[in-house]
Amino acid sequence: MKNFIDAATQAGESSALLSAFKSASCIDLLRSPGRFTTNAPSDEAFKSLATGSFDALFKNARTLKPFMSSHMAGAKAANDMLAS
Repeated sequence: MKNFIDAATQAGESSALLSAFKSASCIDLLRSPGRFTTNAPSDEAFKSLATGSFDALFKNARTLKPFMSSHMAGAKAANDMLAS
């Protein structure tokens, strides 16, 4: 059975999202058993952000992790991400 990371990688339109989840140190969480629902913007959606905002988000881990947890449905998943 595929996990979220495998499915997103195979879809091929989520490299920016996967990069953000990796920088937020939550790849292992998303590979673990369980159901995860995310609001997963495509790479095209990330391109529509204001110039520099995507890069600025990656520079501050304190803001990146809460931002990424807001893209996950379910309190357990978000709480697990923020706790790690």
